[in-house]
Amino acid sequence: MNPVIKQPPVILLLVASSFSPLAMTLCIPALPAIGQEFDIPISVVQFAISIFLLGLAVTQPVHGVLADRYGRRPVLLWGFGLFTLASLACALVNNMLWFIVFRFLQAVGIATSVVVSRAMIRDTSSAEDTARYTAYLAGGMGIAPMIGPTLSGYLIETSGWRSSFFAMAGLAVVVLAWLLSSLPETRQHVASVESAFIQMRTNIIHLVKSRMFWGYTLIFGFGNAAFFAFLTNAPQYFADELLVGPSLFGIYMGGMAASYVFGAFIGSRIIKRYGMEHTLRLGLSGAFFSCGFILFMLLSFDAGAFTIITPFLFIFASAGLVNPPSMTGAVVHHPDKAATASGLSGSIAMAIGGMWAMLTALIYDGTILSLCLPVVVSTVISVLSYLLVITSKN
Repeated sequence: MNPVIKQPPVILLLVASSFSPLAMTLCIPALPAIGQEFDIPISVVQFAISIFLLGLAVTQPVHGVLADRYGRRPVLLWGFGLFTLASLACALVNNMLWFIVFRFLQAVGIATSVVVSRAMIRDTSSAEDTARYTAYLAGGMGIAPMIGPTLSGYLIETSGWRSSFFAMAGLAVVVLAWLLSSLPETRQHVASVESAFIQMRTNIIHLVKSRMFWGYTLIFGFGNAAFFAFLTNAPQYFADELLVGPSLFGIYMGGMAASYVFGAFIGSRIIKRYGMEHTLRLGLSGAFFSCGFILFMLLSFDAGAFTIITPFLFIFASAGLVNPPSMTGAVVHHPDKAATASGLSGSIAMAIGGMWAMLTALIYDGTILSLCLPVVVSTVISVLSYLLVITSKN
C-alpha cells in the first residue's frame, strides 16, 4: 500500500458499489405491476433489465478514463448525483418509454460506483489485499439483491410500484452525503483528457490481446449472466405458474442472495489463507456441480418453488466464491491499467449479461426448462472460460 494515499473506508465503497445490484433488483418484483399500469406485455417490460445492463456496459470504460483524468472522487460523486435524479424520475414517469430512458440514466450514473470502487482499492492495496477487499465488496453486492426484492415486494403491495423508486432515490441521497464527507482521493497523478483517451486506447489494445484478461472477464461475465437470466423470467414464472406474489418472491430472492453472501464470506477467508486462484477453482467446481444438481432436481421432482430454489442456493453460493477472484484477476495482472481494466472488464461482463438476459426473455415460454436452461448453459460457459486463464502467459 502506498503510505502517501489515504485508503477510503472499505465499508463506504461496499455500500456505494452495492447500489448497482440494488437498483437492478429493486424493480424486478415491480415488473408485472408496471406492465399492468402501462398496458405493456411482460416481454417489453423485461427490457427494463436489459437496458440497465446496457447502460452499465457502454459507460464503464468511459468512467475509467474519466477517473484517470479527473480523479476517483469527483467521478463517483457525479455518478451518484445522476443516479439519484434518475431514480426520482423513474418514480414520476407516466409511460414506458420515459421509464426505459431513466432506467438507462440510472445505470449510467451508478456504473461509476463499481469502476471507481475497484480502482480505489487497487490504488491503495496489494494484489492479495485487493482480492480480499473485492470479496468484501462482492459480499455487499450480494446483500443488495437480498434487500432489494424484499423491500420492493413489501412497498409494492403497500404503496404501489413507484414507492420502490422513491425509496431508492432517498437511500442514494444518504449515501451521496456520506461520500461527500468521507471519500478521499486515491489517484496521485492525472492526465489531460487527450492523453487519457490516448492511454485508454493503448491500454484497451493491450488488454484485448490478453488471454488472461479475457479468461477472467468471461468467467465473471457468464457467471453473472446466469444470475441475470434467472432474474429476467423468474418473477413472471413464479407469479403465473406458482402463484407467488411479490412479497414472497422477494423472500425467495433474499434467500438466494444470502447464499451468495455466504459464499463471498467463505471466499474471503479462503483467499486470505490459500490465495485467489485456489478460491476461484473451488468456486468454479461448485458452480459446475450445481448445474448437475439443477438438472437432477428438474428430472426427479415436480416443478415447484422447492425444486427451483434448492439447487439455486448452491449455484449462487458458488458465484460468491467465483466473482471476487475473477473480478480481481482482470485488474491485478495489469496494475498500470487498473481503471481501464476495471471499466473494460465490467463493461464486457455487463454486455454479456444484458445480451443473455434478452436471449433468455426471447426463448422463455412459461416452462420450467426455459427458465433454468439458460442458467445452466451460461454457468458451463463460465467454467470453461477458465481454460483461457490456465493457458495464458499474459
